[in-house]
Amino acid sequence: MKKIKLPTGIFEYDPTQPLGKRGGFGQVFAGRTAAGNEVAIKKLHVSAADAAHRELRIAEELKGRALKHVIPFIDSGEDADTGDYFLVMPKADESLQAAVENGGIMNATAAAVVLLEIVKGLNEVADLVHRDLKPDNLLRHENGWKVADLGIARFVDGMKSLTGAGRPIGSSSRSLLLERTRTMPHPT
Repeated sequence: MKKIKLPTGIFEYDPTQPLGKRGGFGQVFAGRTAAGNEVAIKKLHVSAADAAHRELRIAEELKGRALKHVIPFIDSGEDADTGDYFLVMPKADESLQAAVENGGIMNATAAAVVLLEIVKGLNEVADLVHRDLKPDNLLRHENGWKVADLGIARFVDGMKSLTGAGRPIGSSSRSLLLERTRTMPHPT
């Protein structure tokens, strides 16, 4: 376990226990709070000279908001000892991608519930455009589906994109959920 010291607390994470696939801007690991509660800790792959502040700014903007359909941030910032950047969030049960891969096609009612929770989550952060909404970034937490990974989001207020000029956005992977949805028979 590696210890990190962030602005509001001390946390530990296990670099041998990734939670999900490595993303373009970071990797999420299993971790815990000083009190021993399980959390997810994202170690950002970028430095202060790069775009680390984009995700940190979004985390700061969302901390303290009453979010029911978006994965909240517990802490974020630069580790006092290493200078690495981290985001700390509650640990989710699974991604929608994993649920579809493991459970197959959802029936129409279950899919409608998921879509409604996604819409509610996007409404909670209506001042942001997600820009990478996919099943890997929708997580089951506290018995509901929540929007996660706002790393390449931008604020709607007309500000410059948070990814920086000339950088690609979004995911290059095709969504298994969308592929399966396209091949599903249309209900009559």
